[in-house]
Amino acid sequence: MFVHTSSQTTKNYIFHLLREPNIFHAKIYAPDTGQLFAEFQSFFTVVEAAGGIVRQTDQLLMIKRLGVIDLPKGHVEQGESIEECALREVEEECGIRELTIQTFLQATWHIYFREEKWHLKKTYWYTMACPAGQALIPQTAEGIEEVFWLRTREIDRILPQTYASLRGVLQALQKA
Repeated sequence: MFVHTSSQTTKNYIFHLLREPNIFHAKIYAPDTGQLFAEFQSFFTVVEAAGGIVRQTDQLLMIKRLGVIDLPKGHVEQGESIEECALREVEEECGIRELTIQTFLQATWHIYFREEKWHLKKTYWYTMACPAGQALIPQTAEGIEEVFWLRTREIDRILPQTYASLRGVLQALQKA
């Protein structure tokens, strides 16, 4: 836990934590949380992404990218809506077509380091449906090794093999 007193002190604290090898959760207190979050975002390159949770009966469409089990998602391109991005990314990464968005599920935030910069990514998640029987084709150019269907009851088994930012999304799906 940390009390926000100055932007530079808070920034130093955050980047100290980010250099730690373990996953962490930090609570930062401030009188104005909106202002604090705006300052927090200013420490990073902020990017937007969207993805989909494709369901068929009791199964979810999953990908394995660079050895990690994940959900299909990607960056929003200029001039593209969040929903268009979600559909395009799932289609590209999984090789399926005729997707339809059912509902907005939630948004997640996570931080990563790439190209010598820290990024703060907001990902918008949508539930989707697609016609059954389509061949799953991994987008290998994006490092996707495998596309597969996972039974909802097997979510607990793969949680240790996925990103911390996805665990809440997957657990919410398991309970629904």
